[in-house]
Amino acid sequence: MIESPADYQPEAIKVAKQVLRSRNLEQADLLKLARAIQTEKIDRYLDGFSVVNDKLELPESHFLNEEEMKLLFKTCFTRWKEENDDMIPDSSLYVLGAGFG
Repeated sequence: MIESPADYQPEAIKVAKQVLRSRNLEQADLLKLARAIQTEKIDRYLDGFSVVNDKLELPESHFLNEEEMKLLFKTCFTRWKEENDDMIPDSSLYVLGAGFG
């Protein structure tokens, strides 16, 4: 819920944060979960992405900073491109570079 706050009411996000705090999870565990959630989110995003019609957008994360998200996105994109290589022109890497610098 916290990694997709637009999908939930602010009150629900507040409760979710309280539940996480009450569980006293280690930061490493939270980061691992955030990476798994974001990987799944990026994979779904890329599956519906059109190189011609869409603009790359980096998802936001409550737990991962922008650099971590860029690296995660690049990893997911590279894997997705390899799996769909016949569907994407070679210039797609330039699109990724231009989209995120």
